[in-house]
Amino acid sequence: MALHAVDDIDDAIDATKSFLFPFEKGTWLRMAFVVFFIGGGGVGLNNVQSFSNFGDFGGNGGPGGPSGPGSEFQLAAPLETVMSVPGNLALQVSEPGVPSGAPDELLAGAGLLVLAVIGLFILLAFAYGILSNFMEFVLTQALIDREIHVRRYFSDHVGNGIRLFLFRLVLGVIWLGVALVIGAAVFFLALGGEAANVGTSSALALSGLFIAVFAVLAISYGIVFGFTTVFVVPLMTADDDGVLSGWSRLWGSMKRHPKQYLAYLFFSIVLQIGVGIVGAILGIIAFIVVLIPFGLVAFALYLALQNSVGVVLAGVVGLLGLLVLLVIGALIQVPLTTFLRYYAMLVLGDIDADMDPIPEVRSDIRAE
Repeated sequence: MALHAVDDIDDAIDATKSFLFPFEKGTWLRMAFVVFFIGGGGVGLNNVQSFSNFGDFGGNGGPGGPSGPGSEFQLAAPLETVMSVPGNLALQVSEPGVPSGAPDELLAGAGLLVLAVIGLFILLAFAYGILSNFMEFVLTQALIDREIHVRRYFSDHVGNGIRLFLFRLVLGVIWLGVALVIGAAVFFLALGGEAANVGTSSALALSGLFIAVFAVLAISYGIVFGFTTVFVVPLMTADDDGVLSGWSRLWGSMKRHPKQYLAYLFFSIVLQIGVGIVGAILGIIAFIVVLIPFGLVAFALYLALQNSVGVVLAGVVGLLGLLVLLVIGALIQVPLTTFLRYYAMLVLGDIDADMDPIPEVRSDIRAE
């Protein structure tokens, strides 16, 4: 019996070339945008640092200001009162221009700023995670139609995106619940439910069990998640199946052709490793190419100005370099992600023709 996972590698390369070449800037940029949201383009976090100059808060002169007599250290109480306090703790000094409580206010403001940044990061990560579910269908529809229309495909698959998001959410909750149940069982059965029994020796004794359980949960979760993405999503896109109905059809096919799906699982892992290496090499090259010009410009601005304006301009140039790097990274992932997704759909259609999401693509590339 021929293994479709082996035979379809060349066809996936041909399908990728037929879709992406000859090169069209609009197609590649829109595909890069979509691939970025499904994780193919990577995530860059810009670490923004704020620099504050602490000036004179009491600029009015007078007793507490820099021009008044109060600019020198003064005793806040008569000498005999001061000397009566142990350790002279009552000795108070007034620093010119700095009101009492200012450091506390600054610390509180810095704390609020940190919380705001963390909250914004969480919000963006959550929005990114939700959008990725919708972009799965935009990408799949583009590969089926061999053209890309982000807004149209997005609006066509809003319902599918919501269903996929809920399925992935429930899947994660179930796997987390299983892990917690297993952990609780180990705690009560192996450790007697006593926190005092938890220690280095018990952790070492149970390390083999923990590794085995984690491996089983991680592998099973990865298979279900991955098969949902590469097999069920195309069924939902092409045949208007729901997540559960798509999984029902896929499960029936897996029971009839277990060898084919196991072969796909093995070769898909090998191909993903190879694609990851290629992407990493190209990413390093892109990083170096972008770093040199943008880094030199930013450094030159800083040396030329050597003030806060120079720091700001250097930061702006660095941010532009980061954005350019993100775009290049997403563009690098476009052919790699396209190849892997075409490969999965070609294998699916060869295993079971009734579930073929790309019959036209298949016939065209094989006719050539």
